[in-house]
Amino acid sequence: MKRNNISRIFKLGIFSLVLAAIGSSCVKSREGRTDFENLTPTVLIPEGGLQNFTTAALLFPPDPTVEDKLDTAYFHVNYAGTSTAPQDEVVTLAVDPDALAAYNAQGGDQYEAFPDSIFEFTATSVTIPKGANYSAQVPLVIHSNKIDPTKSYMLPISIKTPPAGTTISSNHKTVYFHLIGNPIAGLYNWDWYRWNNNVPVGPNTGGTPALGGISVFAPLNPTTVEVPSGYYIGPRYRITFEDSAGVPVHFAVEFNPADLQTMKDGGVTITGGPNIDKADPSTGTYQFSYSADNGAATNNLRYVIDKYYK
Repeated sequence: MKRNNISRIFKLGIFSLVLAAIGSSCVKSREGRTDFENLTPTVLIPEGGLQNFTTAALLFPPDPTVEDKLDTAYFHVNYAGTSTAPQDEVVTLAVDPDALAAYNAQGGDQYEAFPDSIFEFTATSVTIPKGANYSAQVPLVIHSNKIDPTKSYMLPISIKTPPAGTTISSNHKTVYFHLIGNPIAGLYNWDWYRWNNNVPVGPNTGGTPALGGISVFAPLNPTTVEVPSGYYIGPRYRITFEDSAGVPVHFAVEFNPADLQTMKDGGVTITGGPNIDKADPSTGTYQFSYSADNGAATNNLRYVIDKYYK
């Protein structure tokens, strides 16, 4: 199983946690000094809150060679106080439909609840051990191959019951796991071709339909996907479009900037493109092309065409 990026452990300092979770208005001054002694400990999800919404996006790509691909995202529960947990502190967790409703009520992108078939979440409680400030990793298992990539889903998980003598942070109560829906995302048949010159003329020496396969249009947001090309390291096309009443229009394409740098470091220079030869969402067919110079002393020119189709 792969881990989502938000599985980092936020080892926040005790006092910074207190100030972020409780707020400075609760801190008293006494005889010219700051008094933390009577602050109520707070429990929170450091990966949670709307300020961390973008990092809670789940970007696990499906794998057509695996019938049920399992991926895992993780989060933690922290104990913010003037000291570590004085004893094992148990915090109750639950999927929170009210948080989903409240998020959608703000307007903007709308999300559906996760279907039961695409996730497993069994950690109804978590323990912050005595002498610690944070729990072990709390897992959320995702059945990546069962996801409909054209739909936007959300699974908010919230702290429901804090330990006795503590409060729940209002800003970090909920982690908003979500999947980005995109109308052209999903699995495509993929053929690619390469010519050893800067135009697609003559026999190709790269991919053929027999060497094709399946690729994924992976959503980055509701109007952007990425998909690898077939040459060199497989630089990713970044495809964008506009949404016209639910219909993708005005397509544009570029390469992922990080991939361009990797190609440059390897001595490969893009000399033309990427170009959109075809983009037809009604039939699910797309074709992109580009030319490159691989830096060799001779026979250095390349022309590549990638075809994706349903």
